[in-house]
Amino acid sequence: PVLIVVINILIRRTFVPIEELAHRMDQRTDNELGQVPTDGIPIEVRPFVGAINRLLARVTQSVETQKRFIADAAHELRSPLTALSLQAESLDSVNLSESNQLKIQRLKEGLLRARNLLEQLLTLARTQGHQKNVSTSVSVGEIFRRVLEDLMPALKKNLDIGVISEDDATLFYNETEILSLIKNIVDNAIRYTPEGGQIDLAVSISDGMVNIMVHDSGAGIPPEEIHRVFDPFFRVQGNQEIGSGLGLSIVKSIIEKMNGHIYLENKGISPDTTGLKVTISIPDSYLSSA
Repeated sequence: PVLIVVINILIRRTFVPIEELAHRMDQRTDNELGQVPTDGIPIEVRPFVGAINRLLARVTQSVETQKRFIADAAHELRSPLTALSLQAESLDSVNLSESNQLKIQRLKEGLLRARNLLEQLLTLARTQGHQKNVSTSVSVGEIFRRVLEDLMPALKKNLDIGVISEDDATLFYNETEILSLIKNIVDNAIRYTPEGGQIDLAVSISDGMVNIMVHDSGAGIPPEEIHRVFDPFFRVQGNQEIGSGLGLSIVKSIIEKMNGHIYLENKGISPDTTGLKVTISIPDSYLSSA
């Protein structure tokens, strides 16, 4: 009996490193494809861990090849699309019939959508890459202001949009990615909020997290589709808004790099409205000390 107890203890201690390794692997995100550490792993199991590392290396190489292809293809298509857009703009000075002017206008809109799609593809490729970011001190309140300045000229709806929080937070991170993060969320809110609706922006710091909130009075998202909206090119069924379908994929990539979280909640701004509340939570370790 004593021998049985001793053997049981030895087996449990032997498998402790494997259990810890399994726990660390479970904590990894989809983009973490780094090598599995072999420290403390029993010699008998190391060949298996080595095989997993070789598989991860091949998967990483395959993913990087796909990302480079998307980025290169989008980059190569920018020049001809820009040239076509300029040619379409030059037709404004030509005396055309009303029907032809309508066709030219539709052509311009199609070219603009294609250019926006390419820009989103390039942004997604950059955010999913592993290159080192240049970090600076970035004020969330200032980013709010810049996003509203960028989007307001294109805004044709009579929306009540503004920042409702008095607090601010200064993050130490890549400014371009923070701008892209917030701009994509606000752009989605503007697209899916009906005429005369309301959009509130806010930032707060609590419980060790920096919380960025964008709350609109749109139609919200069907509960069964919320988990899919972060998939590239996914569009909510029955929605007529034109977009690339990549905005939330870009947002998710940036948040994962920052070890943050994003929460979507169907919740009206007031009791008599529908709406979607998007909350981004980022660890306060990214707060600037300057």
